[in-house]
This record gives sequence, structure tokens and C-alpha cells, in this order.
Amino acid sequence: MANRRQSLTILIVYFIIYALPSLLIAVFKHLGSQVFLIQTLDYLIGAVLLAWLATRLSTPNPIERHPRRWPIALLWGLIGFVLVVIVQFIVLQIDQWLGHSVASTNTSTLLTVGHQYPFFFLAIFVGAPIMEEIVFRKVIFGNLSSLTGPLGAALISSVFFSFAHADGHLVLYALIGLCFCWLYHRTGRIQTSMLAHILMNALAIMSAIYHF
Repeated sequence: MANRRQSLTILIVYFIIYALPSLLIAVFKHLGSQVFLIQTLDYLIGAVLLAWLATRLSTPNPIERHPRRWPIALLWGLIGFVLVVIVQFIVLQIDQWLGHSVASTNTSTLLTVGHQYPFFFLAIFVGAPIMEEIVFRKVIFGNLSSLTGPLGAALISSVFFSFAHADGHLVLYALIGLCFCWLYHRTGRIQTSMLAHILMNALAIMSAIYHF
């Protein structure tokens, strides 16, 4: 029961963190570009807060009952990063062959802001991945695993993850979410999927900036 309350608290805090910049814009219309600094601080503070709340969970979820040693967990994070890049490349190639747009509205928007305000990349590289791994993998996937089994929980978590990005690439984000669930399940440490997620975001942005 204590874990359920703490998990619900994490979800509520997550939604508040994501809604806060939009709420501030609606209330204080004169903020202008300051909102990007506020959003960056909001994401970074939110990541620290959610990480702290996650440590307050009284018992490990089914995924974390037999964690792998740290060197192995971090190695799988690097392997997972490569896996996610391959999955992303294959899906985008298929989309291109089918005549679908491979452009990412989400990435384009973030790049536009980041070019003008480089500090905003901290929100993308650090804040967002940490919060998303805690919410979609540790809380949703981890807690649902005891009810639906790992596969069912992974599918539910990944669908939510995909819709949260609202980018038009639902299948791609769902597959990426499944990869992160698999990494977390593989090592029993959320830091594994966090590392892969951070590296993925960094590569996506850097590739777009320098046209790798």
C-alpha cells in the first residue's frame, strides 16, 4: 500500500512538472523567452525530486528484486543505446520506403529552442530522460509487472510513453519504450535504461545539429 501511494505521488508530481511551464505562460503572459530557463530548471529540479521520491519506495518492484552488478548494468546501458539507435534507424528506413515523413516535429521544436538557448539542452539530455525512466519504466512498467506480467506491463508502459511524445511516430516511440523496458528488466536497475535514454537523446540532438 505504501508503494502504491508513493508511486501515485511520483505520477502526480511528474504531471505537475510537465504542466508547470504552460501554466506559468497562461498566468504570466509577459515571461517571453524566460519560460525556457524556467522549463530547464523545472525539468532538472523535477528529475532530482522524482529520483528522491523513487528512493522512498519501501520495497523493490518485481523487476528490481535481483539487480545485476553495477559494471554489468552500465555495460548493458551502452549496449542498449546501440540497440535503440539500430531500432530507430530500421523503423525510419521502413517509413521512408513507405513514403511516410521521417521528420520529427518534437525534435525540430527542441532544436529551434536549443539553438537560441543552449542551456535548454540540459532539460533534453538530463531532466527529461531521468523523469521518463522513473515514470514509464520504474513506476508504470515495474508496478504493473506483478499484475499483467512483464510483457503486458511493457506494452502498456510503451504505449503511454509513445503517446506522451505526441510526435506522430507512435510505433517508433513504442518500440523504443519496449527496448528501455527490456534493458530495465535485464539488469533490474533503472540506471541502465536511463543511461541508454540519455545517450539516445544526446545523439539525436547532436546528429540534427551537425547533420551526421
